Amino acid sequence: MANEDLIYRITRAVYDRLGSTVDDTTVEQLVTDIYKQVGDVRVDTTDGSSARMIISVFGLDHPGIVAGVSQILAEASCSIIDINQTVVQGKFAMVIIADTTRARESTTELKDRLRSEGQKLGVRIYAQREDLFNAMHRI
Repeated sequence: MANEDLIYRITRAVYDRLGSTVDDTTVEQLVTDIYKQVGDVRVDTTDGSSARMIISVFGLDHPGIVAGVSQILAEASCSIIDINQTVVQGKFAMVIIADTTRARESTTELKDRLRSEGQKLGVRIYAQREDLFNAMHRI
């Protein structure tokens, strides 16, 4: 079974059990914990990688948003693989794909730092492993 399919099935089971009102962070943590318990599952890079992170940023546009997010990634030794940002009628949106292979901190710590930086910048920052992001967005 491909990793994406396994993650999808676990995610679907969690949502079925907990309902659609459960927050995405709780689902992601449960899916990650369950997935780790499965054991030695080979990573199929076509389904997304656990070594890459999808970071989404949303809020009102103002200077410093890209710099603030990029600084967190640089301090953690993460490389930006791809970045796309736009401003529509004063609303800022950005998606970053980051390589976390050399990250100096755990995914959870990095996500916490990004969320905290988002609060300081007045934007919402969502970060998720690419494999979990791909599987969860199939639902």
